Amino acid sequence: MSRINHFLDSLDAQDMAAIAPRLERVTLKRDDVLTEAGAPVTHVHLPIDCILSVVTVMLDGAQIESRTIGRESGYGLLHALGSRIAYETMLVQVPGDAWRIATAELQAAAAKSPALTRAIVQHAQASQVQAARAAACNALHPAERRLCRWLLLTQDRLDSDLVPLTQEHLSIMLGVQRTTVTGIATQLQSRGAIRYSRGRIRILDRGALETCACECYAAIQDTVRRVLED
Repeated sequence: MSRINHFLDSLDAQDMAAIAPRLERVTLKRDDVLTEAGAPVTHVHLPIDCILSVVTVMLDGAQIESRTIGRESGYGLLHALGSRIAYETMLVQVPGDAWRIATAELQAAAAKSPALTRAIVQHAQASQVQAARAAACNALHPAERRLCRWLLLTQDRLDSDLVPLTQEHLSIMLGVQRTTVTGIATQLQSRGAIRYSRGRIRILDRGALETCACECYAAIQDTVRRVLED
């Protein structure tokens, strides 16, 4: 039975049976902070229809998003195999449901199963691919192309034309001021690619977003696919 999370759906029957009794389905609200930098990661979160945002917070309070995590992976997977201390802050960007399991319980199951350990590493790698690409993308590509990339990735994860995002989240994601976000969204709306209003974006023309997006959208999709199929 599919659990609508690619990590869980990749497990064989034996490994799934080992962790299934320890899985808890939780509903996450927008802006919920699930882990803070420097704190222990007590649980692994595996999105179903929510999206998690991993951000780095500077001393002056400025924030920049390093990656987002949807149903293709989870947050805390590597913490189950190594250090439990978080080096980033993880919050809920798009509300929805997720599976949750105690980090210690996933670690105990992985210690008995090389196949489960491999699945953990592969899906953690899939998440890190996005982080590495995002670092280069943030430095080299204009905000409009990066926003189009993000909208495409979000639509893939939600299977919905509606993207429920605030200006604040968009500005953190792009590393720009809210006024810049408004300007970019207005331009995309004038070209018929999206409909934008406070707190939500509706994708009207996916093809237009694919044309506008930087090369990183296709690169992320292709690399993640190869990592998980290896």
